[in-house]
Amino acid sequence: MSRRTLSRVLQAAALVLAVTTGVARAQGPHGPHGQGMPPGGGRGMGPGMTHDAGHQADMEVFHQLLDNGNKVTRTVTPRPDGVESVTESDDPVIAKAIQTHLDAMSARVKEQRPIHQRDPLFREVFANADRIVLRHEMTPKGVRAVETSTDPYVVKLIQAHAEVVTAFIANGRAEAMKDHPVPSR
Repeated sequence: MSRRTLSRVLQAAALVLAVTTGVARAQGPHGPHGQGMPPGGGRGMGPGMTHDAGHQADMEVFHQLLDNGNKVTRTVTPRPDGVESVTESDDPVIAKAIQTHLDAMSARVKEQRPIHQRDPLFREVFANADRIVLRHEMTPKGVRAVETSTDPYVVKLIQAHAEVVTAFIANGRAEAMKDHPVPSR
């Protein structure tokens, strides 16, 4: 096992331990119940929201892509039933990150393991994940993906999501901090 792999395994184990023992709870200078909003009083999902074991690794790759959008090219072709997209990079490290990200997000859609739930659009995409078909193939520089649905509303969600992903590439972390609207039914 390489040092890098061992380091990632140890980091993942530490994260799991921290989450399962409650150490990962965000605490300000006033303790766990500081002067902020009461549990469930803010825009978040309320108390008890935890992440699955792959969440941290997925977020690291996502942030790597946000920070390197200038090295990514993306074309999106709308289809009557969804979108087809090609996302690539001439930088081999970024190309691999694109592939890793799509593999992880494909698994999350199939397994209905949501991510980026503070954004209304992503919350709605994952709420309808059982009606999304995501097929993808690796290219030498990234991925080609086809996302479809037989449900007209879910097609709108897929197309809105594709637009937001393109905006992530163009605008980086600033775009990721925005709330993206959910299309009308």
